[in-house]
Amino acid sequence: MLIGAQVCFGSLPVAGRMALGRIPPNAIVITRLTAGAIGFWIWARMLGTTRIARRDWPAIAGLAMLGVVGNQVLFMNGLARSTATNAAVLGSTIPVFTALFAIALRKEVVRGARLAGIATALVGALILAGADGLSTSPEHLGGSAMILANAACYGLYLVLARPLAQRYSPILLTAAIFTVGTIVVAPLGVIGWADAPPLELGDVAFLAFLIAVPTLGAYSLTQIGLRRAEASLVASYIYLQPLVTAIGAVILLGERPGIDTAIAAAFIFGGVLLSTRAR
Repeated sequence: MLIGAQVCFGSLPVAGRMALGRIPPNAIVITRLTAGAIGFWIWARMLGTTRIARRDWPAIAGLAMLGVVGNQVLFMNGLARSTATNAAVLGSTIPVFTALFAIALRKEVVRGARLAGIATALVGALILAGADGLSTSPEHLGGSAMILANAACYGLYLVLARPLAQRYSPILLTAAIFTVGTIVVAPLGVIGWADAPPLELGDVAFLAFLIAVPTLGAYSLTQIGLRRAEASLVASYIYLQPLVTAIGAVILLGERPGIDTAIAAAFIFGGVLLSTRAR
């Protein structure tokens, strides 16, 4: 499930960047949130689970601000103002933030093997993402800061979401989180769509993909994973995303992986394996 979630999330930077060619970032965000909320509520009703205790709604609102509002708004707006390399490199800090928050908030005990695994996989992700191509141009700094803040938001979300993920159906919890996120982002979304040009068939196809794969698929699998594994372990699988992108480039674009790709893959798989075996 965690591997599947990273396959879904790994498609977001490429598909999102292509969609941003014509659609404003906040228009994409509100579309993903609205469609995701509707889809998850339908799914939850089909599973026969739709009740959430009133006392848990404040916590759900906080998770929505971190996991969907802060995460998606900051990422899409940052991606529109930065480079794909910056997004890939800075996005690799999510597991680091997750481990730091989990330890600082005493949600997890310090595990040397888990931290070593995260550090090892980070090296592989940076090699694969091309950290040497990180842009420090002033025109990209604002977008890069947004992407880094997005990483921190999502890392904290993974830590704080786990207790509720163990009490509620993953689909129901995600539906509730997306509903709050839709309400909060609605004003930005209206402004975004007001500035958007008339949609073409390609735009509709990109939006449909962004809803189905890196939204419904990715968030549901991640939430299920949080029910069964510690947040830092769930986060460590994020390092598979750049590897998924590289494999996709080989299959779909005919690119040939070099020695850097093989070295990066060894670091990533080794780091994730080390994190998984940590007890």
